[in-house]
Amino acid sequence: MRSGKMIRSIMWQYIEEEPTYLLNILNNPENKEVIQKVKDFDTIYICAHGSSYNAATSVASFISDMAHVRVYVYTPSNFKHNAKSINYENKDKTLVIGISETGTSRGVLEVLEQMKDKGFTLLTLTNVKDSPMDTLGNHTLYYHCDEEDSNAKTKGYSCTLLLLMLIGIYSGYFKGFVSNEEVKKYFEELKNEIKNLESLMDSFVSWLKDASYGKDMKDIYVIGDGMQFGSCLEGQLKLMETMCMPTMFNDILEFSHGMHRSLNTSSHVLLLDDGTEKELMYKTYQYLKSKQIPVLLITNQSYAYDDYIYPVDLYHVDHSIFSIIYLIQIISVFVPELHGLDPNRDANNDYTDFVNTRV
Repeated sequence: MRSGKMIRSIMWQYIEEEPTYLLNILNNPENKEVIQKVKDFDTIYICAHGSSYNAATSVASFISDMAHVRVYVYTPSNFKHNAKSINYENKDKTLVIGISETGTSRGVLEVLEQMKDKGFTLLTLTNVKDSPMDTLGNHTLYYHCDEEDSNAKTKGYSCTLLLLMLIGIYSGYFKGFVSNEEVKKYFEELKNEIKNLESLMDSFVSWLKDASYGKDMKDIYVIGDGMQFGSCLEGQLKLMETMCMPTMFNDILEFSHGMHRSLNTSSHVLLLDDGTEKELMYKTYQYLKSKQIPVLLITNQSYAYDDYIYPVDLYHVDHSIFSIIYLIQIISVFVPELHGLDPNRDANNDYTDFVNTRV
């Protein structure tokens, strides 16, 4: 099903590898041991670029709920210039988390160096041992997902999501807010979702082929809410990276405050629905269809059958975020290949070297 002339990018391999690496993270006792060392903090500041920032945005509230902590998420520039509140935090009770899959993101490293000099404890998340990110942190959580030689990250993104979720679950457990039975229940549900990703991929690729989804795509709006707001950020970034086209994101409540005015029949809209704003999501879907605006609704809710409503199973612990983001990753490689494009083709690739994005 995933063979043939059209499907050729290395990204397919990375996406297919995700379930294995996610299960490895769940089963790795080292993660619990590391998180136990940072369990006593009551405030967390997270600094990350790009996809790592999007993952942190998705999971920040989850960590707060599980561990009863305040969580703030910043890009490096925003952290350096606007995170003034950290100057008034108790350093002994404030954890700074830096995220970089490659461990070489210059902006994150600069922030972490400043925070370490000020006496804050650093927890880093990276895929590369002995990278600058790894050596800078007081503690490190590793992805262990092998290399990802791709502009658009997929398996690394999902590994980031899961490691951040484990910070919430285990911190809540060590603090007494999450019971042992609840930990087992959360892990069981996450394992079930992850094990279902392979079959989800097969069915969705088949649907995309039958629908020739994205054949006329020149831009896309990715709209969600709640935990899927970070998925919106990631969805628009993924398709921007692989299609090299304009993309937009918003939450569903903000969508009617101006962005809707730019839509026309050549626009594409991707709605991510986990039930947080179910009624508004469905009404928006119906409205867009009535205007003949191409729209796809990915949902873990129950609706009457419709050609462009694609269902995923409901997983309560994470609002089905691994399933929803998996479909976004598949779209991000399927659509450019449908257009005869390599998702990793050169597109101003020299800019990152020109501005020294990485060390």
